Amino acid sequence: MNSYFILEQEQVVADDMAHAIRAHDPTAIVRLFRAAEDVLLALQFTTPKAVLVHRDPSGFHGTALGQALHAGCIPHAFLGTARDDGAKGMEMLASPFSETTVATLLRRLSRSAGKPGR
Repeated sequence: MNSYFILEQEQVVADDMAHAIRAHDPTAIVRLFRAAEDVLLALQFTTPKAVLVHRDPSGFHGTALGQALHAGCIPHAFLGTARDDGAKGMEMLASPFSETTVATLLRRLSRSAGKPGR
């Protein structure tokens, strides 16, 4: 069974994203987090298939969470607006998102699984 982590402050956005993930992967376990520290703690017990993070990707790889995801080769992506271009080389989920755009992102992340830096 696949596990996904969502780091999102807004409950409605997190719930919508979880719904879209379950539409793509009906048996998925989706865990919602509001703080990076909580994700880091959960990573000690579970390796998710992907992590979706709502934050500016600039400098993320220098954070404790960014380093943990990189070290564990855990695919991750950022939620942003369709016009965000500050994430060159990073996976982005444009907001507003749909079940289709989430499924497309999850397929891309799945292909990058196990590759450092994703």
